Amino acid sequence: MSTQKENSPTEQKTKPYTFAQRQDDDYTCIKLTEGKYAEVIYKYGNVGFKEVEDSEKLSVIFDYNILKNPKDVDIDEQEFIDHIGDILIDLVEEQLATGKLDLKIEDVND
Repeated sequence: MSTQKENSPTEQKTKPYTFAQRQDDDYTCIKLTEGKYAEVIYKYGNVGFKEVEDSEKLSVIFDYNILKNPKDVDIDEQEFIDHIGDILIDLVEEQLATGKLDLKIEDVND
């Protein structure tokens, strides 16, 4: 029988964002904390999912509003949109895993 002599370090994934909320707001924002978009603060608007044609995958469709862009980085480029889209997917997956989110699938073609 082998025994562990010391605790293995737990690898903790740091997230490239944090949650931000002003006292009088009824919504939570995302503040990017790393990379070229660090310090950008935004919030998601409408979020939806669409089937990818000829695939079993879904694509995410979302609106967002920029609340702060202190370094005046280009937030209209596809790289930024992909970055915040990845964050949105992480948030959805995390909430599904913890039971905080329940997806309802509706067929809008009926």
